[in-house]
Amino acid sequence: MVRQLYVQMILGVAVGTVVGHVWPSVGISLSPLGIAFIKTMRMMVPPILFCTIVDGIVLHGGALRTGSTIVRALIIFFAITVLALVTGLTIASLMQPGAGLDLQSVAASGDMHRQLAGAPINGPGEFLLRMIPETFFSAFTAGDVLPVLFIAGLVGFGLVRIGPVGEPIVKALRALTQLQFAIFGFLVRLAPIGAFGAIAYTVGAYGIGFIGSLGMLVATLALASLALAAMLLLTVRIAIGLSPRKLIGYFRDELLIVVGTSSSEVVLPGVITKLEALGISPAIVGLTVPLGYTLNLAGTAVYLVVATLFLSEALGIPLPPERLALYLFVMLATSKTAAGVTGSGFSALLLTLSMLSDIPVGAAAMLIAVDRILSAIRATTSGLANISATLLVARWDGAAITPVMPKPRLP
Repeated sequence: MVRQLYVQMILGVAVGTVVGHVWPSVGISLSPLGIAFIKTMRMMVPPILFCTIVDGIVLHGGALRTGSTIVRALIIFFAITVLALVTGLTIASLMQPGAGLDLQSVAASGDMHRQLAGAPINGPGEFLLRMIPETFFSAFTAGDVLPVLFIAGLVGFGLVRIGPVGEPIVKALRALTQLQFAIFGFLVRLAPIGAFGAIAYTVGAYGIGFIGSLGMLVATLALASLALAAMLLLTVRIAIGLSPRKLIGYFRDELLIVVGTSSSEVVLPGVITKLEALGISPAIVGLTVPLGYTLNLAGTAVYLVVATLFLSEALGIPLPPERLALYLFVMLATSKTAAGVTGSGFSALLLTLSMLSDIPVGAAAMLIAVDRILSAIRATTSGLANISATLLVARWDGAAITPVMPKPRLP
C-alpha cells in the first residue's frame, strides 16, 4: 500500500504539514527540496517540447499528402482547447479560488523566485529576439524555451521537406520521446519528497490555514472540468446520438484506470479497441487518438487557466484583460506540451509561468501538495476529450457509428 505513489504523496504532505506547523524554521529551511523537484520537472520540458512539436509537424505534413482526416482532427482539437480555456476562465472568475489569501510576500520571498524565474519578456520585440538562439545547439542549453520552439519549427518543416530521407531522424526522435517519458516516470517518483519540502516551507512561512485554501482550487478545477465534460458529451449526443450515460458506461473501465493512475496514456490500447468496435475505421482511430494525446489535452488547458488565476489572486497580482488574453494565447501552445502521464500538467504550468513575467514561477510550489488530485482531474478530462474528439472526427469523415454500444472483442 505504501508503495503506491498517491499514498506516498499523502504521507509527504502530512509530514510536511506537521513539520512546518510545529517547527516553522525547520520547514522554511526545507524549501530546497521543493525547488529541486520543480527544477527536475522543468528540465524535461525543452526536450519533450522539441520532440512533440517536430513530430506534430511531420505528422501534419504527411497528412496533407494522405487525406483530410488530420486537418479535421486539428480543427476539432483546437475548438476543444479553446472551449476548455474559456470554460476554465469562466468558472475560475466566478469562484475566485485564491481570493482573500493575501500571500503577496511569496512574490518577494526570494529563494524560489531567484532559483526558478527566467528573464521576463518586455514587449513583442524582445519576445521575437528571445526566440532566436546564438547557435543551433545553444537553444537547448540556455534554459529558455523560446529558442527551442524556434528550432523545433525549423527542424519539423525541414524533415517534411526532405521526405523519406528524414525517416531515420523521425524514428530516432520518437524513440527519444519514449525515453523521455520513461525518465519522466522516474522523476515523478520524487514527487512525495518535493511535496514534503514544498508544503513544509509553505506552512512554516504562511501558516497551516493556507492548506485548507487549496481545497477551493481543487473544487474549482473539478467544477470547470465537469462543465467541459458535460458540453463535450452533449455535443457527441447531438452529432452522433450516443447518450452520455451509455458513452461513459462503455468506457467506464478506462476512465476509472485514468482516475487511479492520473495518466491517460495507460489506457491507449483499450480506448483504440473500443472505438474500433463502434465501427470507426482503424485509420481514423490510429491517427486521431495518438495525436490527441499531444494536441488535445483539454484537462491541462482547464488546469492552466484555473491554476494561473488562483496564483494571481493568492499573490495579489492583478492580470488586466490584455495580459490575461496573452496568457490564454500562450496556454494554447503550452497545453500541448504535456504528455499523457502523471505530473506533466504541472510542467506545462511551469512553462507557462516562465514565459511571462507577471507571476513568479516559484509560486507554483504551493500547488505540489494537491497535484496528485489535480492530475487525476486533468487526466480524466483529457481522456474523455480524446474519446469525444475521435467520435466527432469519425462522424465528420462520414463514418457510420453504432449508436448501441457493442461488447468489444479485446485482443
